[in-house]
Amino acid sequence: MSQLAPDATRAESAIENHGDVLIRLEADIGESGNYGHRVLEVTSSMVSVIETDGVPSIQVPIEDIITARNDQLVGGGALEVITKDGRILPIVSYSLTVAAKFSEAARGIEQLAKGETLSINLKLQKLRCDRCGRLLPERDGVCPACVNRGRTLLRISRFMLPYRKQAILLTLLSLLTTALNLAPPFIQGRIIDEVLGKARDLPLLWQLIGVWVSVLVVASAVNIVRDRMVAYLGGHVAGDLRSAVYRAIEFLQLTYFDKKQVGAITSRVTSDTDRVWGFLVEGVPYFLLNGLMLIGVSAFLFWTSPVLASFILAPIPIIVLIGIRFWRPMAQMFYRVGQKWARFHMHLNESLNGIRVVKAFAKEDLEYGKFTKRNHELRDSGVAADTRWFTIFGAMMFFTALASVICWGVGGFMVYEGKMTLGEFYRVFALLGLVYGPLQWFAAVNNWFSRAMAGADRIFEIIDMEPEQYGDADKKVDIVGEVQFDAVRFGYDKSNPVLKGLTFTAKPGEMIGLVGKSGAGKSTTINLVCRFYEPDAGSIRIDGVDYRDLSLQDLRAQIGIVLQEPFLFNGSIADNIAYGKPDATFEEVIEAARAANAHNFILGKPDGYDTMVGEKGSKLSGGERQRVSIARAILHNPRILILDEATSSVDVETERQIQEAIGRLIEGRTTFAIAHRLSTLRNASRLVVLDKGEIVEIGTHAELMEKKGVFYNLVETQSAINEIIGYTS
Repeated sequence: MSQLAPDATRAESAIENHGDVLIRLEADIGESGNYGHRVLEVTSSMVSVIETDGVPSIQVPIEDIITARNDQLVGGGALEVITKDGRILPIVSYSLTVAAKFSEAARGIEQLAKGETLSINLKLQKLRCDRCGRLLPERDGVCPACVNRGRTLLRISRFMLPYRKQAILLTLLSLLTTALNLAPPFIQGRIIDEVLGKARDLPLLWQLIGVWVSVLVVASAVNIVRDRMVAYLGGHVAGDLRSAVYRAIEFLQLTYFDKKQVGAITSRVTSDTDRVWGFLVEGVPYFLLNGLMLIGVSAFLFWTSPVLASFILAPIPIIVLIGIRFWRPMAQMFYRVGQKWARFHMHLNESLNGIRVVKAFAKEDLEYGKFTKRNHELRDSGVAADTRWFTIFGAMMFFTALASVICWGVGGFMVYEGKMTLGEFYRVFALLGLVYGPLQWFAAVNNWFSRAMAGADRIFEIIDMEPEQYGDADKKVDIVGEVQFDAVRFGYDKSNPVLKGLTFTAKPGEMIGLVGKSGAGKSTTINLVCRFYEPDAGSIRIDGVDYRDLSLQDLRAQIGIVLQEPFLFNGSIADNIAYGKPDATFEEVIEAARAANAHNFILGKPDGYDTMVGEKGSKLSGGERQRVSIARAILHNPRILILDEATSSVDVETERQIQEAIGRLIEGRTTFAIAHRLSTLRNASRLVVLDKGEIVEIGTHAELMEKKGVFYNLVETQSAINEIIGYTS
């Protein structure tokens, strides 16, 4: 599919390739409304739709266009333009597959119509791997078939750099363990030939037994030290991995959390890191010890009997080829098992968090059915992977056993012919186990390695994601509080914008009330002020400076927010109030609680400010949680204050108390307030009335009531509802 230029640079490239064409995008629905092929072409002067015969069926001059928009339809959408004479002209229809691209195209047409520089973005979520074309396990995810395992292993090894001294010591201990493990077969061979043979040297027996016991003592001590070192390295590296992925998650943009559920994210920190830990604790030691053992034993075998060694080592290439052949398919299967674990965690987390709702609707059986489905998916994928793995392992074991048969056949014949002694044969046979032990390890470590690399890929996928752009952390800015929206357009789904060209200014110290029906864009406006998201078009300026040029940490440090659904951490009331200012004195905590009218109810608790609030504040009532949340914002002492339905969880009397506290709090601060009950916004400096993402009215409460427009109708509707339910404010 031809690509739309995502920015000015790509746009210039498009001009070179298509003459004056700035945007060229293929639609997948024809003129008749069925699946078909049409091409949208946009130049600096014309919007055209080209049919399959190459002839334009629609042409609209850019100079006649005021704006462009996307109309959401069932299963797709339509790009429309609004002309200066008020006409709404349908341009082209498309399916949901390309909806986001046409949303960007609409934005590009709008930019050209306004004489602005073309600056659009077509970076969409990937469904297939760019390299092999396979469907990805998840959108924008990692393709398990194309991941470079060596590179992944190298990245894991970099986490061992802080512990390189311990890693070097572990390698040396592994070398010593290898040498000690080679000693018993030689001692046993000498006992057979020199003690049990014709020599009958009894003193030599006790000497060799003494050496053997000494070797066992030293080997046991070395193994203990080595295993302790393995536990230390594995635990610390896995802990560092968990820290790295958690830190990466904390600094990701909120758009990532909009796409992922909590259970899927937590599985990256738990299950995936556990797989890496298992490989580091079990796989890496086996790799070091048995790899060295394989080299050492092979050398001794050829030194003892080159002919017999050649015969008994013959199955090794076959075992290695089996492992290599099935390495990648097994890695893919284990990656899919990881995906099933993520979905399992996702459902488990969701169902437990919503247990009150489940019980309220008596849907335990329904949730159990969903759990059973996820559990069976996990079971089936795990069984499939393990079944295939044990089949491969069984084939490897056959060739391992075959080597023993070869050893007895060829070696027995050589002893019978007098070409080697019985002691030499026993030494070779004992060493045989040390050769094929590492090869069995090859199969086992392949299992560990595949599981670990699949988990590591998912971990590094998180770590490699682009974090929020925090800007220059050393560049401190003292915010006065002017917030200016300039033609701000934004949509969580770019093909369906929530805000459509918002323009207004909140002056320092003003209280701006955001009013509108559900879905009008009030909370989205608040999210943009906090820079949880950034505008798709237009700009937001703080004190005249585009807030994307400010340090994000410094900006948020001067913004306080009280959410509609208050969230408290599982700690004491005092800790929650001081969350935004951990170094606050107890007197400051009490002062903030008084300002939020929370002090009295806190003192009524048996443990006062030391009362534990429980998970998400479950031990407090809704109103108590909200007042603690308000106290937290007050103590934070922000320049910009955001109240998102701050009084929706309290009764009428408590609301009046909080309104008094808010009246004191907003003095000297720029405040944005959303209120469920419109009457609570009477004292706002101005009200911004939103409807379908656009500003329809701005003014004081009195001015808008006198105007008898949208806001007046909202107030009247709410008053009528209040009368019906018997509510009085």
